[in-house]
This record gives sequence, structure tokens and C-alpha cells, in this order.
Amino acid sequence: MKAIIIPIAALGLALASCSDDKATQPTAAFTVDANRVEVNQSVTVRFTGNADNVVVFPGDQGQDYDLIKENNTGLVVNKGLFTYAYSTPGTYKMVCVATNHADEGMSLLSDTCSTWIRVIDDATEIEKISAYPVVRDEIFATQCNDADWLMAFPRKMRYQSGNPAVTLSRKLKFYTASQSTAVLVGGEPYSASKSYDLSAVLDITTRSHEGTERAYKLHTLYYGEFKTFAVAGVKGTIERDPFDYNNYVMNITVAEGTDLSALKPEFTLFADNEKVYIGNEEQTSGVSVVDFTKPVTYRFVTTSTENPQISVESTCVVNIK
Repeated sequence: MKAIIIPIAALGLALASCSDDKATQPTAAFTVDANRVEVNQSVTVRFTGNADNVVVFPGDQGQDYDLIKENNTGLVVNKGLFTYAYSTPGTYKMVCVATNHADEGMSLLSDTCSTWIRVIDDATEIEKISAYPVVRDEIFATQCNDADWLMAFPRKMRYQSGNPAVTLSRKLKFYTASQSTAVLVGGEPYSASKSYDLSAVLDITTRSHEGTERAYKLHTLYYGEFKTFAVAGVKGTIERDPFDYNNYVMNITVAEGTDLSALKPEFTLFADNEKVYIGNEEQTSGVSVVDFTKPVTYRFVTTSTENPQISVESTCVVNIK
């Protein structure tokens, strides 16, 4: 994509004009406020010469003066001051062409000058990470701090009439601050077509166009939920919402006359890094006494085994009647 020229109000600099019968030799001269800029950072160009017409060739794709015979073009300067921003890193030869008409416009007098512009791209930031396709969705990770990202999945998703399992072998997408930023996963170049094993923490490295590197880690956790749950001898089944992945509901009907005020549910969880609470009190299967006279909200906390500060929460509301 070509960069865009942004005209700025003239500073009162008038380009010299010539008489019809005599033309003066034009002078090509200009200054730039910086010869080293970042991608998309504006360069301010000031024409300081003397000419009827001024054209600047920024030197990037399609606007390279050395390729003028290959239909590269420049930018006409109608004012003595404008800005230009490069969208691609590199070193560019910016050329100013100043011209005056002679012989009643039948011939042309010209002069050129140039300067070099170094455009750098040192971006290493990851803006977003996602996994796709996950049943029907693209699921995005959350940035926990400068280095750690967290991707959270339900173990199953409600889709049409079923509850397909969500595996941790997934394709990934990386959205970086610059298109020039390279991404490495586990030391190897990232591939959009490859399925990555997210059951282990992934080491991710970004490398800018300038060669600067930055390290990240991608942690992947399942939202906690009951593997099994039974109360008063009746088994419960999680009811899933097709759009809300980390909040569940369980409706259970027990025998008539059952005292709901002091029951000891029996349950299992999926992994050792999952814990379940009512409020802030951790629950123990077959031991914790629960009052089910009104809906009870269980809160699950799943913690990264590599970094205990990284965790994800989910809930299950149990209704017993």
C-alpha cells in the first residue's frame, strides 16, 4: 500500500514564476525534519528552492525516481510544505525535481536534489492471539501482563443439538502491531495452517524488522466444571449455553420430602489444578454441607501449573427441587 501525502497550509513560501520570453534556471532544494523515522511516522518536507513546478519522489514503491521510465511517478507540490509517511520499512532515496518552462512552454529547464530517508520498524508487540475454528467461533486470549497470555476454553460447547468436546490441538492467529513482525512458536516460524498443542505452555517470540526480539508465554486452561455431581442420590448434568462458555446451570429433581437445607453433594473435578468454592469456602466432595433451599452458585478456579498467578474462573448454578 502506498503512503499518503497530507498537504499542510503554506507558510507563505511562493514558488517563483518566469516571464513568457525568458526563463531562469530553477533551483531544487528542500529540507526534511528527520532522516530516520518509524513506519507511519510523518516526515515534514520543506521546499527551499526556486521553481515554477516542484515534484517530490518519496522513493517507495511506485514513486521511485530511478524507475521513472517504468511509470513510477512523483507527488506534485503545490505548497512549500507537506508531510509524508512511509508504510514499509527500508531506506529510501527522496528526490526533488524542480522545473521551469522556457520558450513559451516549448522546453523545460530542470534541477534535482535528493536525500536519504531511513524508515525503521522495531515493533514487537502482540495485540491479539486467537484460536480457530473452535466449533463455530474464534476464541481470543487475554493478556495477563507484559509477557503472559491466557487462552481459556470450555471442555465442551453447546452447538446445535449436541455438546462437542473442545480439544487443545488448535490453529492459532497472531495479530501484531506491524505486518513486518515475525512470530516464532517454540523456536520455529509460526504457521497459520499448523495445529499447536495447547496442553502445554507455548513459548512465543516476536522479532521486529530491526531484529529486536521479545518473549511471551501462552497459557491455556479449561474453565472448571463438575466431571460428576450427585446429591441425595440423584446425578446432575450440566446444561450449556451456546454463547456463554464459562457459566453453567444444573437443574436436579430429588425425591419428594428430601430436606434441602443440609445436603452433602458428591462430585469429581477434571484436574488437580481445579478447585471449587461456594463464596470463598472451598468445597469437599461428600463432606461439605450445603443449603439447597435456594439456588447455589459454585465457583471454579483453574490455575496454571507453571505460573500460579494465572488462573481462570467459571460458575455453575445448581437448582434443586
